[in-house]
Amino acid sequence: MTGERDVTGEPEVTGEPDVAGDLRQILAGVTGDSRPLAARADTPLLRDGIGLDSLGGTILLTEIRRRYGIDVADEDLNLDSLASIGTLAAYISARLSPERPR
Repeated sequence: MTGERDVTGEPEVTGEPDVAGDLRQILAGVTGDSRPLAARADTPLLRDGIGLDSLGGTILLTEIRRRYGIDVADEDLNLDSLASIGTLAAYISARLSPERPR
């Protein structure tokens, strides 16, 4: 147990990083808005969702590379992982998995 709490307020017991929570924090910082902190996993990152523009997307991807060592733009050429908070969190989590060869 890490002592941290997950999105529901329950203690996190997996010891794995809370990628979706981290993404929400990053998005709140990038947008200057607290709404991403409570956004659902299926909230789109672009347009009618979080509303990231190209600069915001670049800042998000740069921060992901810095925190996790994952270059989403280089690995996901179609950027399908940027569809929503959940798809991006799943993409990052899959690459952090110890079973995945690096």
